[in-house]
Amino acid sequence: MRNAAALVTLAAALGLAGPVLAQQAPTATPEQIAAAAIEDQLGDAKCGVPRNAADDYRPKALFPDQTRAPRVSGKQSFKVETVAAGLPSAWGLAFLPSGNMLVTIRAGGLRTVTPDGKVSEPLAGTPAIKTPIRLFGMHDVILDKDFATNRTLYFAYVTESATGVPNTGYVASAKLAADEKSITDLKVLKEGAMTPRRVAQMKDGTLLVVTADVVTPYPSAQSMKSAQGKVLRINTDGSIPKDNPYLSTPDADPSIYAVGFRDAQGMTFHPVTGEPWLIENHPRGGDELNIVKPGVNYGFPLVSYGRDNDGKLLNGGKTQQDGLEQPVYFWTPSVAFSGMTIYSGDKLPGWKDSVFLGGLSGMQLVRLEMKGGRVVGEEKLLRDRCKRLRDVRQGPDGLLYVLTDGADGEILRISPS
Repeated sequence: MRNAAALVTLAAALGLAGPVLAQQAPTATPEQIAAAAIEDQLGDAKCGVPRNAADDYRPKALFPDQTRAPRVSGKQSFKVETVAAGLPSAWGLAFLPSGNMLVTIRAGGLRTVTPDGKVSEPLAGTPAIKTPIRLFGMHDVILDKDFATNRTLYFAYVTESATGVPNTGYVASAKLAADEKSITDLKVLKEGAMTPRRVAQMKDGTLLVVTADVVTPYPSAQSMKSAQGKVLRINTDGSIPKDNPYLSTPDADPSIYAVGFRDAQGMTFHPVTGEPWLIENHPRGGDELNIVKPGVNYGFPLVSYGRDNDGKLLNGGKTQQDGLEQPVYFWTPSVAFSGMTIYSGDKLPGWKDSVFLGGLSGMQLVRLEMKGGRVVGEEKLLRDRCKRLRDVRQGPDGLLYVLTDGADGEILRISPS
């Protein structure tokens, strides 16, 4: 398997003894390829055989509206424009008050992009990225809620530590220079054996950090000693909020806010309720949409609506257990989501209050219609572009922006036609 040696290194860095490395899904049969051509969960047929074409696992949902909602389309006419290109393996996207965009590049660095698509050189002062694992590196970036006065950014990344520990996770803050060519005053807020994917700031100013547990047999997501496979909550100076839910739990990492995630690569806040919503990738099928609540266990790998990457059942195929939270919604086969937003603008009124999710292996932008916190309709967008979608954000102009993942990554803008 590609990167197998690197994953062994990762396992050692995370303190795992003798892990079983996840394997790629089996090659699709002609029958599965034919079925994939009409499977609405997967990408457009012209993009080639979908990566998940061989996955025919369909466990029964606990609730009737928990998966495969009615397909909807045509609620909003739109056009797609390419704002910028030449962004290799871009990961996160943020909007600056200047009108420029700030983009993280997985292999290293932050870059700015002007409204007319000019990509800057890497910003000076960005931490160096050194990791043998292709899918690790510089991940998310966000602006502090008071950025206009304090110029503060928060970002998450994985690199080798100063003492040589491989694949160490970091959450850091820094200040963006007025000319937007460098960052200064870098401060590490949290460091350790973790894979931080996304960062979000709550109304009270505290930071939520989403981390992954990606090495079979996933021993960290349920371990209270580990920051892996969790949603963490820290203050902007790196200290621990005094109302975090596990402060009195013996040996628990005090930053833990919620437990039991595999690889969540998207988080946003509901524009009305303020609740944090999260999208999570399970290994092979079973991707989940969840509302994050403090002190709640979301179950992975004890329960899952998917299987492991080698096709074996997770915990015997168990999908529910008392004391473990059920997902609001799940997908089989996997779409492999990264990035999410809930649309609250007025430029695309037909999509008001919809949840938007970027699909990687699924190569699609998924739109969910919601009612009372439940999914009542699902629309597949951008499938004909055959692009892995890494991030999706609502811009300050009320339009949608999508970041593609690839050697020549793009920023796409979706506006009414």
